Amino acid sequence: MEATPPTPSQMLAYLEEFRSTGATSEQLPNDIYRNFFSEILAKKTLAAAASNSLLECFDAVVSNQEVPPPPTDEDVWIFGYGSLVWKADFPYIDRRRGFVWGFKRRFYQHSIDHRGIPERPGRVVTLLPGDPSKDRVYGVAYRIAGRQKGAVLDHLDYREKNGYERCSLHFHEYPKTSAAGVEPIQVIMYVATQANDSYAGDVWQVPCIARQIFSSAGPSGPNREYLFNLATAMEQLFPGAVDEHLVELVASVRRFIDEDEPHLLEGALLQEISAALQEGASSHQDQAERLHQLLERSQQPGGREWLLHGQLKRKNEA
Repeated sequence: MEATPPTPSQMLAYLEEFRSTGATSEQLPNDIYRNFFSEILAKKTLAAAASNSLLECFDAVVSNQEVPPPPTDEDVWIFGYGSLVWKADFPYIDRRRGFVWGFKRRFYQHSIDHRGIPERPGRVVTLLPGDPSKDRVYGVAYRIAGRQKGAVLDHLDYREKNGYERCSLHFHEYPKTSAAGVEPIQVIMYVATQANDSYAGDVWQVPCIARQIFSSAGPSGPNREYLFNLATAMEQLFPGAVDEHLVELVASVRRFIDEDEPHLLEGALLQEISAALQEGASSHQDQAERLHQLLERSQQPGGREWLLHGQLKRKNEA
């Protein structure tokens, strides 16, 4: 069970007790950090457990509706190669594992509405043209009932509004690539082209993309969660298939988490604690309120990434 965060009055009592001991003010930020903030370091956001439950029952449960409408010629198929692989928040009557030929999946799109915010954008995937004879992108195709497709497409148009456009192509089932008589499925997918305002490209390649993912979060959650969920889905749904770009990013972000995150968070929190004490220097009550607000913000969704981004920025400017 997690410890209950201190109230402003408890924070005030601590400050007054500290002052009464005669300890120097230089010691105070470190003492506050050790007593109230250090537990934040122990909490790491990795892949969401929900992805595992989805993958375990993928073939056993093909629809997310109790009584799915019967298939008709008016149905459409939607191909997902990013978050749609594990987060299908729309009704579907069937789903298939598979791939599309001639593309490469890359984290070249900025996210300002899901895994980042305008001032601190995250990174999500789009598709780039590749070799039609050897490049393939794996994902999931969902069959949408004809009578539900209008609402689903409207929902997806809004969900993918940050630079993504619809296109149509052929989807091949996995692992039925060699089965005789298996026809490809015509699917709709959403692709962010280089012409959209949020296209980021391969700026500084994997290490800098990884750092951006490591320190970004948005309304849909931490950017690293998006990356790890996609990697987990690919490993479990398509064993043996290798996406080198995805693998490199996962390894790089995990290195940031293991090697850099602890000291970056500590440095960021000490900086913010010192600022709160200085800004509220007129009274202990004001200092306690500011420290309590800092603690709350640090523990909210995206708080970790806010601290990391600020500390990385300070280091770059130093």
